[in-house]
Amino acid sequence: METRDEQAVIRAARNNADWCDLVARAHGAAGRFLDELWSCDQRLPMFYPNLVTLTGHGEALQREGVAALLERGPPLPWAVKDSFARLDLTAMGFDCLFEARWISHPPGEPRADPVDSSMNWRRIETAAGLEAWEQAWRRDLFAGSAPIFPPALLRDPSLAFLAGTRGDAILAGCALNISAGAIGLTNLFGADDGRAMVWSACRNQALSLAPGLPIVGYERGEDLALARAAGFRELGPLRVWLWTGGAG
Repeated sequence: METRDEQAVIRAARNNADWCDLVARAHGAAGRFLDELWSCDQRLPMFYPNLVTLTGHGEALQREGVAALLERGPPLPWAVKDSFARLDLTAMGFDCLFEARWISHPPGEPRADPVDSSMNWRRIETAAGLEAWEQAWRRDLFAGSAPIFPPALLRDPSLAFLAGTRGDAILAGCALNISAGAIGLTNLFGADDGRAMVWSACRNQALSLAPGLPIVGYERGEDLALARAAGFRELGPLRVWLWTGGAG
């Protein structure tokens, strides 16, 4: 029988795979869901994996899915998100890009943590607004790379791109997606010196949008510590494996 944390990771992994699938489809790349995994054999935008595992069991079938992608050869580089940190893909030629932890916050009402009262939060509703949101999220780190979030995503009612603004400037933000009995929180950004308050504000935005659902996501490093401070609890580990065409 699965434990409570295992069930929470399954929910978080499916929510994240649904998010990946929506982004992929917005780029014209159709993904495929099986019980054990989600996969897509076409070119995906930067940071998005071509395979996400959906259960902590069925490793043999998951490896078969990875092997099938190796045969079909999605454009390099491409990645596997091992949602339960159960697969060692080193022998297949992959490098472990990073390890992170799934996180979850219980449903409920927004909390009264300190937030930046000078910042207004709004939902992005136009293509121009989404372009400005993405530029603020990028922080000039990936200048010249192709856009990741096409305007088609704005037509999906299960998604929300939120911006924390001061005047016309977007200073912080996050993306939210409702699926699998949860609301996913991802792509959070904001100034380093105010990031703790951004975490509190984004958490409250998610709780307001879907007060009856847990918030899920994954983080590592400093953002994992900030998530814990904002009331999230750690669940299980995940690993992202990168294929760059090396010998297996």
